[in-house]
Amino acid sequence: MPPALQKPVLGQVCSFTLDSSDMVPSDAAKALNGDGVVCLRRAFDDSWLSTIETGIADAVGGASTDVDVVHRDGDEGSFSFSSGAWNSVQGFRSFIFDSRLPDLVWSLLNSTELVLFYDFLLIKEARSDTASTPWHQDHSYYPIDGVKVVNSWVALDDIPVESALRFLAGSHYAKTLYRAVDFDDPEADYRHARTELPLPQIETDGSEVLVAPLKAGDMLVWWSYTLHCAPGNRLPSRRAAFSVNWVGDDVVYNGKPALDTYCESSLQIGEPIICDKFPLVRGPEMAMGRHE
Repeated sequence: MPPALQKPVLGQVCSFTLDSSDMVPSDAAKALNGDGVVCLRRAFDDSWLSTIETGIADAVGGASTDVDVVHRDGDEGSFSFSSGAWNSVQGFRSFIFDSRLPDLVWSLLNSTELVLFYDFLLIKEARSDTASTPWHQDHSYYPIDGVKVVNSWVALDDIPVESALRFLAGSHYAKTLYRAVDFDDPEADYRHARTELPLPQIETDGSEVLVAPLKAGDMLVWWSYTLHCAPGNRLPSRRAAFSVNWVGDDVVYNGKPALDTYCESSLQIGEPIICDKFPLVRGPEMAMGRHE
């Protein structure tokens, strides 16, 4: 009789509650570096969430040229996503440049520079049961080299454990690049795959999986090499998030095939990605003091 398969151990993402001072505890950076992910609670108040919601309405109304709405057979609800819309959606642009977001992220990155890579909106409407996100790592989709790459993911709704993101603790550490996954069909070949190394069998190897239930305004930050996934939304309420992806001072363009959101034809292979599409948001001349 074969041995019983082990189920993943669900732990909690390390969390730190922020106040109005914009100070990020030093232990938050330690948690990010150790686990590959950290949660900053009460990162943004209702006024900033309202700014993002205004941006969502504008994006869906036509301001964004990259909005997709998917309704899968058997699901009551749909899921929607938009990428790289900050330049055409005022609400998104205001949140990215005028809120405390860049300073919070910069304090975690250990970089002399903070460069905006792209924004991403994901809305899983109520009862979008099959709108799951398979295990993957963000870095495998990017035409860049370097390790100072993070995703800052802001919850727009309360997100209970049933629909919360899952992370494989410490999976960023070795900087192993795995084969990119096609989200529509995880068994299919991804057209811009940079490597054929398959993902580890996370669900059956007993590795520690961290989960992050959130309140609206909480923010997750994780490294681009960190493996993560999310279930569909089986709940009777929306599950939405707005994420902004950033790079630091060690990142250069490698010109590998990738989605248009991540590419810029004016960049040369081996040079930093700073340009109009990927602007410098924080740098030495903008230093505001490192957060303790």
